[in-house]
Amino acid sequence: MPYDSAKDPWQGVSVSPVSLGRIGRAVTPDDAADLGRYARLRVFAPNSVANPSVAILPVENADGAPLVLPLPAGQASILPYLVRRVLATGTSIGLVIHTID
Repeated sequence: MPYDSAKDPWQGVSVSPVSLGRIGRAVTPDDAADLGRYARLRVFAPNSVANPSVAILPVENADGAPLVLPLPAGQASILPYLVRRVLATGTSIGLVIHTID
């Protein structure tokens, strides 16, 4: 079923860092490729992942200046950055990562 604006109480609300996401996509970490569209990220770290962390490039960081953020195991986190790349190097295997657009 396609999008129905009559069912969308948030239609026309401007997008902001704290607004609801309107599109979500799964993210596969990649050391070389930026996301197709810069986005906020929701990252879930299952309890089975020991010492979970995610490596990201915020939109204005240089390619060689990633941030490696520790994550709480068993919880989902919304990262406080607009992200252009999720790197495989430094990102724990087993995380579930989605964009929030």
